[in-house]
Amino acid sequence: MKFLLCIATILSTACPVLAETRIYGPLILDFDRAQKMGQSIVVPSKNSQGQPLFIAVLCTERLFNFTSSESKWNDWGEPANIHEARIIADVCNFI
Repeated sequence: MKFLLCIATILSTACPVLAETRIYGPLILDFDRAQKMGQSIVVPSKNSQGQPLFIAVLCTERLFNFTSSESKWNDWGEPANIHEARIIADVCNFI
């Protein structure tokens, strides 16, 4: 039994911890790098083409925002689809 416990300990310390990433339709969000900025929470993301962008959630108002391909923020708005609604729910409950 001690041998199995020793093996499990070695493996758990030798294996790198995987980042907390989640997929929402065409977006991949990196929850490990999420940051609270003012009243919003900003999460680094990638779109289906692998291009980086940022997602922002305003939990108090349940609003969603994201950066464009030019790295400029759009206007705050209500979720436009089920993926955005899930992102808001998960971000607000996770952080």
